[in-house]
Amino acid sequence: MKLVVVLLLTTSLAAQLPSRAAIAGSNQDEAAVERGSALFAAQCATCHGPAGRGTNPATDLIRSALVRREQTAEKLATHPDAAFTKGQMEDLGAWLKVLLFSVSSKGNQDFLNILTGDAGKGGRFFAANCAGCHTLHSEKATGDLAGMGEKYDASVLQSLWLNPRRAKTPRTVTVTPPGITGTLERIDEFSLVLKDEAGTRHTVRLDDDTRVEIKDPLQAHYDFYPRLTDADIHNVTAFLASLK
Repeated sequence: MKLVVVLLLTTSLAAQLPSRAAIAGSNQDEAAVERGSALFAAQCATCHGPAGRGTNPATDLIRSALVRREQTAEKLATHPDAAFTKGQMEDLGAWLKVLLFSVSSKGNQDFLNILTGDAGKGGRFFAANCAGCHTLHSEKATGDLAGMGEKYDASVLQSLWLNPRRAKTPRTVTVTPPGITGTLERIDEFSLVLKDEAGTRHTVRLDDDTRVEIKDPLQAHYDFYPRLTDADIHNVTAFLASLK
């Protein structure tokens, strides 16, 4: 299947091993989780991110209904890019269960203040890298970012700009053949669903002759992932939090 998809190209990323507390809390075998982490880093992290959150929404495993329904093994068994043994699928499943436990139990953990960055440096980073889509005026963002610092607390604000919500930013897709353009609703390795300008929904099966071109307004956010430093993240968050 040939997919010409306008998406980011990522470098290889190391998987992140969860804490021992998360492993114990999810009742998973630590050795299996370690094996799953290493296997994920070697074969999966490039597309699905080091913590399973994806390099774009389509590859986010944490939000995957299949993963949450513990259908990981069934999905891995039919994965076109990797042939996993039963033991490897179990190890990957254990690692993913720990990640899900970590996310679901975060409300029971104490988090440190993340507003440790330099808002001035964050503003300069924003002006240099984000002004193409978002405008700045007198050191404050206007339009869609106006008042962000009042609308959200720091942790939510940081999450939003690192992994922005797609609900109000649809992706446009063109599929050839049959030569249809519309709003992308779903895509996997077998088919995609789009809605054209007339509101008609089309399901297109993907094969060797299919050409898919996706234009994603949020792609710039995901393109930052391989090169963002911790300082960049905290500085930009501090800047956005200052937009009152």
